[in-house]
Parts: sequence; structure tokens; C-alpha cells
Amino acid sequence: MHLNSDIYSKAIALKLRNRNNKLLRILKKALLRIKLPRLFDLYSNDNINKNITRKKDLLNNIKYKLISGVRFEASGRLTRRLIASRAIFKFRYVGSLKNIYSSYVGLSSVMLRGYLKSNIEYTLINSKTRNGAFGLKGWSGSY
Repeated sequence: MHLNSDIYSKAIALKLRNRNNKLLRILKKALLRIKLPRLFDLYSNDNINKNITRKKDLLNNIKYKLISGVRFEASGRLTRRLIASRAIFKFRYVGSLKNIYSSYVGLSSVMLRGYLKSNIEYTLINSKTRNGAFGLKGWSGSY
């Protein structure tokens, strides 16, 4: 579920709609479920395996198959009070959204449509509660 930004963000937005849940606790627990590998070890093991065995396996040639970082931003009427108080903005992240592969190889990263990075999945979800509306942005970076 955490490998796709859309599905994971929808699950978090659904939990945020419940007034009994606390915002920061939901964001922290959502990030605890994501297991990030040590990127340096993965890259060095990848190169050793490619040089020794020269496997032509499809999965070894696919880029962006491991998650390198996740970031969630929640903003809007997310207080637990029944009065629609001011909008708040909270964010939590783990890992890095930078394109680590291009850093190790020494090549510039590919941009899609001029402004989208090829290794990042972006999700924007708008939802409504009794107090008002809120938005949840989710990013997941791949390696």
C-alpha cells in the first residue's frame, strides 16, 4: 500500500476525517510503516552484482523500484473543536526526495514535461469534514 502515493494518501485522508484521531499522531504512524533501505548499500551491491554476474533479469534493469523518501503535508480545518477555527499547516517527512541514483552515477536527472521529476510521485487530495475542508499532499521518491 505504501508503494503507491495515491493509495497511501487516500488512506491517511480517510483517517483524518475522523475527529477522534489526532493529526500529528496519524502522520507519524503513517511514516513509521515505511521501511527505507540504506541507499549507499543498495547502490554498491547493485554495481557488484552487475559486474560479477551480468544478469539480464528484468527487475534488475528497472529504475525507481525502491522508495527513498516520503513527505506528507496536511493543511486546512483540521482541529478537533466543533468551531471552525483557523486553518493549520503540518508536514512530516522521512528520507529524501532527491534523485539519489543520478547523484551516484554523476548524470543529470531527467525531467518530465519540464517541471516534473521522474523519480517522484505526487498526490493531492481534498476532503471535507464537519468543520470545513482540508487538503493532503503526498510525495514519494523512488530509487
